[in-house]
Amino acid sequence: MSSYIYFRVTGTVQGVSFRQSTVQQANALGLRGWVRNEPDGSVSGEAAGATEHIQKLRDYLHHGPQQARVDNVDIMFIKNHDLSQSTLPVPFELRA
Repeated sequence: MSSYIYFRVTGTVQGVSFRQSTVQQANALGLRGWVRNEPDGSVSGEAAGATEHIQKLRDYLHHGPQQARVDNVDIMFIKNHDLSQSTLPVPFELRA
């Protein structure tokens, strides 16, 4: 079973390798999608893949790398996402 998430993470999440570590986590889990910095200081992204792997990424987003301080994670979660219709990039990518 596959799932999809859109996420937005706030706190000290820019300038602390949050995006790069998220890319590493997502690629290790075989997910497709992207992550980027937002002008308001948050980090956002989309991911799709096996539901259990999406859950592992969701768990990771709540703490991030050691240097990060995560204050809040907003997630839109869609269970039973059809990966064959997904336009998300493979492998998971870092966006500017």
